[in-house]
Amino acid sequence: MTEINEFLKQRDEDVRWNLRTPVGIIDSDIFPDLDDLLLEKRRWVRIRDVVAVAVDLKNSTMLDFRRQARTSTRLYEAVIGNCVAITKNFQADFVDIQGNGLFALYYGDRAQERAMAASITLKTFSQRSIVPRIGEVMDERFPKTGLKTGMSAGVLVVKKVGKRNNNEPVWAGKPVNWAAKCAQKADASELIVTESVYSKFEHNDYVRFSCGCEGGTYVGNFSDLWKPVVVETLPDSTIRCMRLTSGWCENHGDKFCGAILEGKRDRPEMQWSTY
Repeated sequence: MTEINEFLKQRDEDVRWNLRTPVGIIDSDIFPDLDDLLLEKRRWVRIRDVVAVAVDLKNSTMLDFRRQARTSTRLYEAVIGNCVAITKNFQADFVDIQGNGLFALYYGDRAQERAMAASITLKTFSQRSIVPRIGEVMDERFPKTGLKTGMSAGVLVVKKVGKRNNNEPVWAGKPVNWAAKCAQKADASELIVTESVYSKFEHNDYVRFSCGCEGGTYVGNFSDLWKPVVVETLPDSTIRCMRLTSGWCENHGDKFCGAILEGKRDRPEMQWSTY
């Protein structure tokens, strides 16, 4: 092992060299094949209009892996694998598990719609399965938990970083970071999206308004499902976000999810409605 001061000197020299040496940026209109990313070369791939979905587990820091290891790990088994399955069901281009949650990236054809459908499905899964099943199986001392979900979109650059045979793609840019901040702000079974993401769906009847059901019965009253929320950890100009607390309706969820994925926006029954 190198002496610590010599080791830090080498790191300092490496920093100076990296800051002074140009880096290549390649713009791509397709999602990059991670196997083609070059570790050795100073070349990053830039992709625009990437949508990031971040998922966090509420009260994960309260899980006890010393005295309740079996219980806590059962929760992880139940949650993480299903979250991956949900994001991939909507054709996520990349999924990475990080600690107590994960993030998924969507790009290309109807990326916004696929990401929104995945996000609503994640929060519905939290409402229908995680929260009630934990209540059935775990005792009252177990931390109250559930999925907290966030969405953001923008430009990312990616490159493999590390050493040969021990490297991972690094996704640099705002979408993943901002989606994670939105997820951290959310409560269990909530979705928070940045204002730029919401603007894509503000005039989409299938995303913005309820289906007309109350307590499982159709009554024909359509309500605006989104409420404003401030995410203080975002830059000042972007702290205004939007929050969704409801999930897919058991009566109309299939129809609404399918319509969103198909790119539909207008609902005939909303034409004369005043909400």
